[in-house]
Amino acid sequence: MLEEYFHYLGVRTSGRGARLLGYAHEAAALQVRHRRCRAAWQSHIQATHKALLTAAHALPNAGGTALIIGGGNVHDLPVRQLLNCFEQIVLLDIAFAYSTRRLAARWPGRVVCCLHDVTSVVDWLAKHRKLPPEILFSTPELPAFSPHPRWVASVNCLSQLPLLPIDWLYDHDVNQAELEWFGQKLIQAHLNWLRAWQTPVCLITEIEDQRFNRHNVVEEVIDYRPLLREFLQPARRVAGWTWRLKPPGELSDGRWESRIVEAYVIDRQ
Repeated sequence: MLEEYFHYLGVRTSGRGARLLGYAHEAAALQVRHRRCRAAWQSHIQATHKALLTAAHALPNAGGTALIIGGGNVHDLPVRQLLNCFEQIVLLDIAFAYSTRRLAARWPGRVVCCLHDVTSVVDWLAKHRKLPPEILFSTPELPAFSPHPRWVASVNCLSQLPLLPIDWLYDHDVNQAELEWFGQKLIQAHLNWLRAWQTPVCLITEIEDQRFNRHNVVEEVIDYRPLLREFLQPARRVAGWTWRLKPPGELSDGRWESRIVEAYVIDRQ
């Protein structure tokens, strides 16, 4: 598709490995999908904005740096409003669309795009094409920021982290059981990574995927709650909603998909 190709040309990634695994194509496809599904996604975007602002306004004071993971396509981030809460916003992702970089340029030094692979495995996978050693992804590296972020948010990206690494390994003959284990470990590692910042955290993530046939009957459910249980024990739920990610008309044979999304806050002083 020509539109997707033009978006692809504007994507910047953390390195060659990210492009090999398809992150630039995925970022471009998301731009096109957002335009196509704008009406169906609007309530999800508004709910995400509201949840982030609720979490940010709950902090005792304004100022400091906010670190937001999953900001490569900035549609679901209320950047302008968050700048009233923080001196600086660092958007961290493995790929950034041109539109996001252009938005950041409106506030030089106050909105920063940081290319970083939060899984720590993408370049390794691109080079070795096999399951990485667990030590590599069980303790992903925290990027160095000065000053240290006073608030960290992971936004609509947790369950997406394993997808392209798993697709890559599947194409290189890693068995299904290992892939499932690897995907769960990447999700758990990201939750540990969020805790490691030792600062207030806002997590917005899907807790359940639902896939329907053309008769609106549920065909498949993927439940992420067991993976989140330990992390969410000290958390406060601040919002929940349904996101029609692939509304009727997006998939063949009348099928469609939705997600149950929830927002949580963990307060740390």
